[in-house]
Parts: sequence; C-alpha cells; structure tokens
Amino acid sequence: MKIVCDTREKTNAHILQYFEKHGIPYTIAKIDTGDYLNTDNPTVRVERKASLGELANNLLSPDRKRFYNEIRRGRDAGLKLVILCEHGPGIHSIKDVRNWQPKYGKASGKALADAIFRLEISYQVPCYFCSKRSTGKRILEILNENRTD
Repeated sequence: MKIVCDTREKTNAHILQYFEKHGIPYTIAKIDTGDYLNTDNPTVRVERKASLGELANNLLSPDRKRFYNEIRRGRDAGLKLVILCEHGPGIHSIKDVRNWQPKYGKASGKALADAIFRLEISYQVPCYFCSKRSTGKRILEILNENRTD
C-alpha cells in the first residue's frame, strides 16, 4: 500500500505526520479527482475538507459548479469518491450538521445538511466527519474499507 496525496493539499502536515509515525508510505503527486488515494485501489478517493465552512463553500456558494464538475468527472471515470470533513466535537453525522452555526457566511446548518444529503443520494458520494487529530487514521480506514480486491 502506498498513499498518494494531491499536490494541492497545503494544510495537511498533521496527516502526513500520522502516515510517517505509523510507517505508511506516501508520495505527493497531482491527483485530478480527490485528495488521497491508495495505489493498491486507485478507484477509491478521499476528498478532505478542513471544516464545515469549507464544505459549505463547496456545496452552497455561487462557485459550487467547479466542485460538482469534479464530482461528475470522478463518477464518469468510475471512481468512488468519499468526502471526509474535519470538524470539532459534536459533528458526527449529517443530522448533527443541521445544528451547525457558521462563524462566517450566510449558509445555515440545515441548508448544508440538505446539500450533503443530496450529494449522497444524487452522486453516491458519502460524507464522513472526524476530528483533525483522527484524519490520517480515517483516511486509511476509508481507503481500506472500500477496497475492491
């Protein structure tokens, strides 16, 4: 197993440190769809979001077309995309997102939860949540639990 991390992932030192600490080989390279993949099963990709605010921006902003184009491109290429959103305590599921109050922006927790639900139903892209300290572990779990061999 070797993990590939997308070159555009800029704030992922905590994830790379987890890989190093646990002896997980990784390389940094351009990935067209997603942020992380396992070379043993490259059709599964993890798209990491650093916060609910970032996820809301991708799903609800006027610029959301770019994100949805990436989702469609992955689907059309036969990829399984999984979103992993880092967020603090209290956010474990879409139901928890409904109560979220953004610090900035106009998005509501209900609007974001509805958008996540639509993404899961329309594109079969599940969304998982984790704390920042468990992101590396969750990436490995997702990439390994979705193996096709």
